[in-house]
Amino acid sequence: MSDALWHVLSASGVDLSRMLIFLPSRRAVRTVEKMLAEKSGGAVILPELVALGEGAPDEVDDDIVCDTISNTARVVMLAKLLAADASIRNITTALPVARDLVRMTDYLENEGVDASTIDWNALVGDEYAAHFQHKAKLLEIITRVLPAYYAGRPTQTAARNSAIRGWTAHLNDYDLVVVCASTASVPATADLMRAVARAPHGRIILSGKYSGDNTDLTRATHPYNAEYKFLTSLGLTESDVQPIDVGASPIDFLNYAFSNNPQIPDDGAMVRHCHLIECARESEEAAVVAEIATRATHENKSVLIITPDAAGNQRAAFALRARGIDADFSGGVSGTMTNTGRAILNVFSDWIDAGDNATFERLYAAAGGNLFEMIVRMVDENRDAFAPAFDMSDAASMQIWAAIKNMSDCIRDADIKLSLSDAYAFLTDAISGVSVRGAMNSAARVVVLGTIESRMQTADVVILTGLNEGMFPARGYENAWLPVRLATQIGLPSADRKVSLQALDFMNLSCGPDVYWTRSGASGGVQTAESRFISRVRARGGAFDTAAGLDILRVVRARDDAAPRPLDYSAPTPPADWSDVYVTALEKLIHNPYTFYVNHILKLRVLDDYWAAPDARQFGDLVHGALESFGNKTAADLVADMDARARSILGADSIIYHFWHKRFLEIAPVALEYLNALPPSVAETAGVVNIAGRNVRARADRIWDGGVLDIKTGTPPTKKQLAEGNMPQLPLEAYILQSGGFTISTTEKSRTPVMVFLQLKSGAVKPIEYSADDTAQMIAAAVDKTTELFNMYSAGGAPYEYRETSDQKYHIYDDLARNRD
Repeated sequence: MSDALWHVLSASGVDLSRMLIFLPSRRAVRTVEKMLAEKSGGAVILPELVALGEGAPDEVDDDIVCDTISNTARVVMLAKLLAADASIRNITTALPVARDLVRMTDYLENEGVDASTIDWNALVGDEYAAHFQHKAKLLEIITRVLPAYYAGRPTQTAARNSAIRGWTAHLNDYDLVVVCASTASVPATADLMRAVARAPHGRIILSGKYSGDNTDLTRATHPYNAEYKFLTSLGLTESDVQPIDVGASPIDFLNYAFSNNPQIPDDGAMVRHCHLIECARESEEAAVVAEIATRATHENKSVLIITPDAAGNQRAAFALRARGIDADFSGGVSGTMTNTGRAILNVFSDWIDAGDNATFERLYAAAGGNLFEMIVRMVDENRDAFAPAFDMSDAASMQIWAAIKNMSDCIRDADIKLSLSDAYAFLTDAISGVSVRGAMNSAARVVVLGTIESRMQTADVVILTGLNEGMFPARGYENAWLPVRLATQIGLPSADRKVSLQALDFMNLSCGPDVYWTRSGASGGVQTAESRFISRVRARGGAFDTAAGLDILRVVRARDDAAPRPLDYSAPTPPADWSDVYVTALEKLIHNPYTFYVNHILKLRVLDDYWAAPDARQFGDLVHGALESFGNKTAADLVADMDARARSILGADSIIYHFWHKRFLEIAPVALEYLNALPPSVAETAGVVNIAGRNVRARADRIWDGGVLDIKTGTPPTKKQLAEGNMPQLPLEAYILQSGGFTISTTEKSRTPVMVFLQLKSGAVKPIEYSADDTAQMIAAAVDKTTELFNMYSAGGAPYEYRETSDQKYHIYDDLARNRD
């Protein structure tokens, strides 16, 4: 398709900057951008490239910029209305029904049908089953009520379709307008394509190689059915479609294979580049895909993997990671699979299992009936109650918090008072609707896509997975509200339309240079049936290869029986290290010597993830920076300073900013009161002292004549840990002060210093002070422990063994330690 597009563009004689090009997806836009840059041989002003949503309303991303009624608001309001029905009776039961009803009305909207104009009771007459008649009564009420609730605001589907059709008013602003690889299966897109086709400077590049007679093309499952309808609407036939020669391909054979012409073509050898591999189960299929990708990347080839469902995407991701392959995945992870989503749902699930409605009702009432505020307070006040542990400031958490906030606002607007089971149902709906996607890995040689995103994509090796009936192809949306005949009558699309589109995807992708078709004989313990796509190729005499699969399956199955190969798990014993060491590194040496070895001796650092959201470390750095210059500030001034720093990191609209701001309000008055009461002090001061022949360095948060202070935005060490010398940072800083190792003037007061932890932990902001006597004991314990460590490792040559610990900060080098092997 890219070659065909370039042929049309270069033949037009129009400057690229004066072109408007419509493409099927955002990924296709990125592909064309790269193609145009390469073909132009350098810097170029690109055309206007627009991605058109080609999938069903629930299959594409929407960027709706106008004032729309959100799908979440529609679901919440519908759930409230449905819960009043005697056959439903509660929100928990109503919610999935509401979600399906929104989906059905979106399909109608997509087809240009106004559900509020349909007489549902007349449509579903007495001849139909009672449950259909009852649903018709619900539809009659709901479709009359909802327009008033929308208050003139369009749905997201309506706004998207309006935006697509809106381009027709701008076609004359360009010298060349092209629609490439669109199937015209969505009415709004078809309307735009008709306007482009009628324009003298408009061009339509159809996918595949359009051919066939009308008896074939009118079948809902035929690959060119949507294109046939589009061309017919313009009064055009096959003879009006001009082929573009982009080289030899098996498309002619595939066109025969997907037709109902009884003739057996004699060019079945055209698909000999396709290799069928039939696996025993889905996990084996994923391993086969990883084996093919591994072989291809070793030959410096690019790989495109097509997975028709999210589960297949995740299996492929696991198998590729196991083989050490870095891949670019289009699919996201459900919010319910993230630590944040699981932790929140686990709390509510535990309450339900224990029948503990009282705790929910108490917390819900205390938050003023605001579900989001209730959860925020729970996290602020008792993070330990949530499991698994999560970082509330990472990218996944921010998406989940935003979804919960949106759902909570819609519940408030609908004036719904929640029960525990209602809250759990709403939270599950909101969190499961979040798809957490990683950043696009443009450098990866292996790309894993769904069928929609695969349009206009190819690679040296193409792997089509999941080729079973019900999966690839999968039938489209089948509503539970109406009999099939009535659904068709009012304009709902046939479930076979998705089969047609996937058939065209299968044909196009099978024209790649080296193609693998994979399927599993069983799915979830149930025997599967071969995809009709493969069956058609087989029935038409397609001479595809099956031998290559035998070798790949042999290798994959043999890998399960790999002979054990002993590894050297002995702890590292490097030459004696007498280099200067910082006090912050010593706790690593105490609690897990291996982490000290990697960090201090090998000097390996975990690089910051460019795409990762700000975390607790950056929160701590922010607070430390703000408190360095606290003088002459009020609490409000300090909060404003920290807010400004937070906005520069997070952005003013970040959900995480809400949490950080609440912490700032708690921190500022306590920190200022204590810091202002200190004797004259200095911040971030460097110092050094020699212990057992080795320099120990520190950079103290704040020191003064007679004392040292450490700011802890998390949990400080316990008195027991300090007394045993197991957390030596602050005691050694006190020892440096006592020894005159800091560059400040001191008196006798510093001979008997005191220590202070300024604890800024959420819900427990306070100073923790240790007297001169306590500090003296802790200094002695820390110096003794440090001397013992240096004698053991620096002088004694002890191995830097890996030690198990529950503290996550000592686990950052576990992948190097191979402690789980």
